[in-house]
Amino acid sequence: MTYAPKSVFLEKKNQAGFTIIEIIVAIVVIGITVPAIMTSFQGLAGSKNPEFVIQGSFIGQKKMEEFANLYRDTITAFCPEGAATPLMPEGDYSLDCLSEQVNATDPDSSTTSTFARKITLTVSRTDGAMSDMVFNALFALDE
Repeated sequence: MTYAPKSVFLEKKNQAGFTIIEIIVAIVVIGITVPAIMTSFQGLAGSKNPEFVIQGSFIGQKKMEEFANLYRDTITAFCPEGAATPLMPEGDYSLDCLSEQVNATDPDSSTTSTFARKITLTVSRTDGAMSDMVFNALFALDE
């Protein structure tokens, strides 16, 4: 019995590793998926601003609720009438309060009317990372 000589090209060797085709396919797949994934993260550069706005809104709302719980004639002790007055800072936020009397026909203009007291609270960040937020509330005056 005679055997045909084995061809050198048909002989399979046990070698570990990747073929050049497998490497090219992996590079192409990575090249397609990485830009698609990165586009979803591009908007994160200013992502702290919404967090600051939410925190500032919470602080402003909390302070307005504190004013609402005061007797109407004592509000001016905490928020004086006339020019805007800085209040105690809350962490990275500064608060300015303005109290003025307004009438029923024009609550945006200061007057000597005894209709209501308008409280304007301005919340801003001390580092300027967000624009100022303004809160307004009207409190009826007791006569």
